Order: sequence, then C-alpha cells, then structure tokens
Amino acid sequence: MKLTNDQIAAYDRNGYIILKGLFDPAETALLQRDAEMLRTPRRGHPDANVIEKDGTSIRAAWAIEMDSAACAAAYRLPRVLQPVKQLLGEDVYLYQSRLNYKVAGKGDVFQWHQDYTSWYMDGMPHGGHRDMLTVLIMLDDTKTVNGPLRFIPGSHVEGMIDPVYDTWTTSYPLHIVPDDKVEDLSRKSGVVECTGPAGTAVIFCGNLVHGSTENKSDHDRRNLYFAYSRGGNRPVPGGPRRKHSNNYIMNPHPHALDVVPDRTLRDLQPAG
Repeated sequence: MKLTNDQIAAYDRNGYIILKGLFDPAETALLQRDAEMLRTPRRGHPDANVIEKDGTSIRAAWAIEMDSAACAAAYRLPRVLQPVKQLLGEDVYLYQSRLNYKVAGKGDVFQWHQDYTSWYMDGMPHGGHRDMLTVLIMLDDTKTVNGPLRFIPGSHVEGMIDPVYDTWTTSYPLHIVPDDKVEDLSRKSGVVECTGPAGTAVIFCGNLVHGSTENKSDHDRRNLYFAYSRGGNRPVPGGPRRKHSNNYIMNPHPHALDVVPDRTLRDLQPAG
C-alpha cells in the first residue's frame, strides 16, 4: 500500500491518518487468537505483561512480536511498512511494540500524553513526525463506549510539552500533558475519537497529544501498537533511561526492517 499525496499532507498537518479495512476478518482473527495467548503464562515472556490496578486484569503486553507469529508478521507487511518508509525513510526499525487490552468493564484510562516524552527520557534524540511514529491496529470494533483512542489534531506542532509525572491515576505511571495545556489545545483544535471496525489501522506521530477513557462496555477493546523510528535516530549510548516496569519496553533487537510477503499473516495456520 502506498500513501497518496493527500494522505501524507493530512499526516503532516494533523499528526495522524486513519486507514479503514487494512486487515481483513481472517487476518484480524489470527491477531485476536494470539492476543488471547499473550495475556496468559503460556507466552514465552510473561514478565513483559503489565496488570491493571485491580490486580487481576491485564493492561498491556509488551514486545508482542517475540511470542506471536501473527504480530511478527503484521508489523512487516508491505501495507504497513511501505507507508512507514514513505514517512520516515527506507532505513527504519521497530522501536517498541505493545498490545493494550482495555478489558471489558475494567480497562482503565490512558491520560493525555505524548509518546515521545517517554522515548526522549530513554535517550531518543529526535521525536518529530518524520522521525518516529506508531501504527495502531484495532483488534475489536471500537466505539465511544469502549474507550477509543482520542487525538488532539495538530498538537504535534507544539513539540515536546513539559510533562507532569502522574503516579496516582492508573497502575502505570505516565508522563502526562498538564490539564491546562490539554484544555487550551482542545479548545483550539477539538478532539477526534479513533473509532472503527476491527482491522482498522491508524498512523500517528510521537508528539501527538492523545489519551483514552475507560472501557465501560461489555466488550474488550484491544489495540496493537508498533512504534517505528528512522534508522539514524537511535538511543544515545550511555544516555538517560527510565526505570521500566519490565525489560521489554525498548526493543532489545532493533535492526533495519525488510517487508515480508503480503500473505504472510494470512497463511498462518488458523486455530483448529
């Protein structure tokens, strides 16, 4: 898949683009199957998972491509990697990956934040919209009631906003954008909810202000996230690093990525 000039212009202007139907139902089912496996001790790296503050339900699984063949295929498919390379250049690598679960009736909020704030604190020197971005893949039909991701369009032009370290709102401490800044930005630009059917993908940049509400529905809202960086943008050796909740938040094996055949995900053996 190749982005059009209009899509690239929209990404530059708004900080995100939405791609409906990027994954078909059969492919989405394979990703859903592995999502269920990743939340259990059956995954090869169960210590890469983070639990909600209720102590029982899962919040996120990190480094998902290490244990899921479906995820390992998805982030290198041409329809995903070609748009990434259009925006960041040919020499790109996977910076991190995760699966946020938003369990039905329990999935907690993600406060308003910028991803690059955390990446900067882990030594990443550049976080502009042509330096780093994330591809989100919706594994479930996403509606207002189950806590969709929300963006403030164009907020990436602010650069990295001085954060507040929030250790009290959720089980996962996060450097958040201050409330008064969120109010100012949303008053100027509004807020967009990323809703859509399972299989929808969203590309958004590291400085875009985003967050989500809790899941109040009877259905899970699972999102895959693959964060990419251009090859020349790597953590400064010996530079700053945060105290992470696990050892998998930064990809331990970052290398330049090549595409895999577009049927790679589709050809995986379905559960029988």
